[in-house]
Amino acid sequence: MIHEGDLAGVAARALLTDDLTGRRVRLTGPRSLSHEEMTAIIGEVLARPLRYQEVPAEAAKQAMVQRGFPAPFVEALLARYARGAGPAEAVTDEVEKILGRPARTYAEWVADHAAAFQS
Repeated sequence: MIHEGDLAGVAARALLTDDLTGRRVRLTGPRSLSHEEMTAIIGEVLARPLRYQEVPAEAAKQAMVQRGFPAPFVEALLARYARGAGPAEAVTDEVEKILGRPARTYAEWVADHAAAFQS
């Protein structure tokens, strides 16, 4: 997870200076988080109890198809999610190296977007 403000800052540096010319940088936030951890952080920031509950793939597929999504689309979407499951992604310090400050946390991102979680 990476804050869009950090992406914008790195993009601005790339466009306005030669600092990143010819470099391929892998940008990440400061931590790799599980779904459970992200849900807990959202709950903490919003001051409400939340919990993460995994929905079995077959149940998710049935629900989406019943709501009108084409079955091939749903199968491709679930296959993409399955590919993303597994070990946590490696975290880099590229944002800090480029911007001279640590990458923003997921809690900061949630706080910046709290209104989106209120509905």
